[in-house]
Amino acid sequence: MRARRTARVGITATGSCRTARGMQVDIELADLSAGGCRIEDPQARLRLGEIVRLFIAGTGPHMAEVAWRQGGRVGLEFQRDLPERVIRKLAAADWEGARRAMAEERSSAIVGVRRIL
Repeated sequence: MRARRTARVGITATGSCRTARGMQVDIELADLSAGGCRIEDPQARLRLGEIVRLFIAGTGPHMAEVAWRQGGRVGLEFQRDLPERVIRKLAAADWEGARRAMAEERSSAIVGVRRIL
């Protein structure tokens, strides 16, 4: 297992993820960081290496890869880091604040433009 890039914070939140196979799984988050999270998957529905679309407390989709599994616990690695402001809102159980912060992050993202001649 690789070393963690960023510190994790304890969180109690619910969410869901959708697999490429079309299966939707309701999840409970146990901790969260900019680079990933730990969720509970006691029925082992998520496969190692699988890419999922994760929705956390109304934010998302966050694309993530199933990075590890230990029994019913699963580690997901985000393909794009979550902004610290969003993490703080989620950790404080400020669901509406997290949704607003995520929307603001997405609207302020710089989009590359390619000019075709």
